[in-house]
Amino acid sequence: MRELLNERKAELRAAATAILEKAEAENRDVTEAEASEFERIGESLESVSRQLDRSAQFNEDFRKAALATESRGRSEAPVKFVNRATGAPALRSGQPFGEHELVRAERERGQLAEDAAMATYGGVAEFVRSLSTTGASAVVPTVWASQIIDIARANAAVMKAGATILPMDANTVQVGRLTGDATAAFRAEGSAITASDPTFDNVTLTAKSLNALVIGSMEWFDDAPNADGLVINSIGKAIGLAIDKVALYGGITSGAGSINLPTPPNPRGVLAALNAVRPANVIGGSATNGTAVASYNELIDLDYTVENLNEVPTGLILPSRLAQKYAKLQDTTNQPMRRPDDLSDLPFYVSNQVASGMTQGTSTTAADAFVGDWTELLIGQRLGLRIQVLTERYAEFGQIGIVATWRGDVQPARTSAFAVYRYLNGA
Repeated sequence: MRELLNERKAELRAAATAILEKAEAENRDVTEAEASEFERIGESLESVSRQLDRSAQFNEDFRKAALATESRGRSEAPVKFVNRATGAPALRSGQPFGEHELVRAERERGQLAEDAAMATYGGVAEFVRSLSTTGASAVVPTVWASQIIDIARANAAVMKAGATILPMDANTVQVGRLTGDATAAFRAEGSAITASDPTFDNVTLTAKSLNALVIGSMEWFDDAPNADGLVINSIGKAIGLAIDKVALYGGITSGAGSINLPTPPNPRGVLAALNAVRPANVIGGSATNGTAVASYNELIDLDYTVENLNEVPTGLILPSRLAQKYAKLQDTTNQPMRRPDDLSDLPFYVSNQVASGMTQGTSTTAADAFVGDWTELLIGQRLGLRIQVLTERYAEFGQIGIVATWRGDVQPARTSAFAVYRYLNGA
């Protein structure tokens, strides 16, 4: 992206210089039309400069966050999933979406359209302003879409915990997975070797549509100098939080407070998958009034539910009120309770997409907690991102609606890698 932005910056500077040189060559002052064009070029230059600054800062922050997660967590597993059709691997931890080989190839295929968009608009806000005059929709240039997708990654706890992101170059993508491990056994001299083969099958990711709606006043879109950053961050955050919720609860329509995510149209998330094929990994649900939190015992049980199946959790996800409850635990001398050694290297991620404040018997503060090897959660991500501007729906309020459409799928690859503790009393 930085290469394209720098090229655009050079083009704008050349255009501004040409205006001045033409007036000087003709020994005259610049005309009113030329002055207006010069001013427009200056505004575009400022916009491109802000995008360059944001791009540099965002990439640096994204990589630092990824490194910080790796340094405080259990050892990161190597990339283990690939697109069967292309052989392209999943996104590496900390790798910006735009740097993936499929995304780069897509950008090269649409280079002319990308160049035209970058030459015409200084950023997403100008792009939206242009669409707002017609109420049209368009595919966001890859360089901007990649930023939005990376912001979504930064706002989704499942992605911060290590979920595997597979860029999808087609509507349906197959990914191979291991469903049964090989075993080994000693044998007596001269006796037959017992065959033990690992078993495999495929996960099929089918793109589904997720929409985020952002509303702003026409005056704000016209005047806000930081509109680009605000639009990108707002859309990216909305998409990230929605992916978080469906990855955890997709397929759950009752028993999780206000969450109602039927499948279809939602992908099936961790809890629904466990309920369907591995209910033993859903614990705590039988407690009549929820489980009182007085120590870390419940989280140890949750962690070992996965470890007892020879899986290695990479993170625990819980809502902020439940995290606050654990942070305030005290021992018998009223000192902060130390996190047990078996949990000390397990990163905790806070997501308020996790159900909390649920009613369970007499408790009205019940909350869930999820643990897992999150690299076994597959998130398929289509390469494009579409934006549609709604000019008529909010016209009477002087507002513009922006609908962003993300397409992808979410599936747990190995249910044995996940567990959920239901109805912990968290507030």
